[in-house]
Amino acid sequence: MAQTLAPIRCAVLTGGGDCPGMNAFIRAVVRATLNLSPESTVYGVLDGWKGLVYNEYRPLGKRDVSGIAMLGGTILGTVRFPELATSQQLQERAARNLEEQGFDYLFVIGGNGSVKAAWALEQILRREGWRTRILVAPGSIDNDVCNNYGTSIGFYSALERSLEMLSWIRDTASSHRRVYLIRSMGRDSAYLAFYAGIIGGAEYAIRPHEEVDYERLAEVVAQRDRDTIIVVSEAYAKSLREIQQTLEDIFRRRGIEREIRAVDMSYFQRGGKASVTDILRASWLGYRMVCDALRGCSSGFYTAYYIGHLQDPLPLELAADDARTNHLDIPPEVIQMALALR
Repeated sequence: MAQTLAPIRCAVLTGGGDCPGMNAFIRAVVRATLNLSPESTVYGVLDGWKGLVYNEYRPLGKRDVSGIAMLGGTILGTVRFPELATSQQLQERAARNLEEQGFDYLFVIGGNGSVKAAWALEQILRREGWRTRILVAPGSIDNDVCNNYGTSIGFYSALERSLEMLSWIRDTASSHRRVYLIRSMGRDSAYLAFYAGIIGGAEYAIRPHEEVDYERLAEVVAQRDRDTIIVVSEAYAKSLREIQQTLEDIFRRRGIEREIRAVDMSYFQRGGKASVTDILRASWLGYRMVCDALRGCSSGFYTAYYIGHLQDPLPLELAADDARTNHLDIPPEVIQMALALR
């Protein structure tokens, strides 16, 4: 294998919302590249796609990524840059920068927006005959990136934070015989809220576009001895206050004596150290991508199932098509399992 590895000049970028596991990915790209091909060079793109447009980089060596694998966030930074999605001029500029910097490969970890940005740049690069290839890994706590083909890096870390917070809240809920409505992140995807509900033993998890039977939900509360936890998806149409008011009206009418409190745990879910699962999967994907790059592979999206998984990368065109690669609601069999465990 070593005889076939020519030096490459590459960059690594963390895009969209930060998530635990991004630093493990950065570390894997840097270490694998420099250990497998010592003459290669690696640069970090600062502040995500904005840094690529404005040519902001820093060289990365093996010492620069020491001890970062478990850290949350991203040492390179990531700034929301929605203008890139609609500006052909900015897309052209970013693609030209890759060519002028002489990058053979751009390694990306990010969410849906990053996949679409990568595909937009890929089309320009191929049209112009420029050298850079783009390799993308899924990074999002929402698990809404090509989830027909695995789960996103950061998802399991966010679930661990959720479990911790739900356990704290249940202590107080049980002490005071309260109902707690708890808002979860997840954007339009039901996954984070629903899976947090399962692992945290919630009595109910409201999905983004669900038509909730509040009378039935009140019955669930009435059957509980001391506490009730209801997790609410970020994209659900009603606010926590509106849900609280609806339930309180039903409680008064039906004589159910329960206090209701509302808590938003959203930004706590994003932070904190990466889970073991996310560190291992991010490390594996980074290593795999580097190995493929050193063999001269084409652009592609790498799916995240488990360490050691070797499925062929998806074409970026397919990965960027949400209708074909992504689903936002929970499979019916998983919903039935959750109801059976309630």
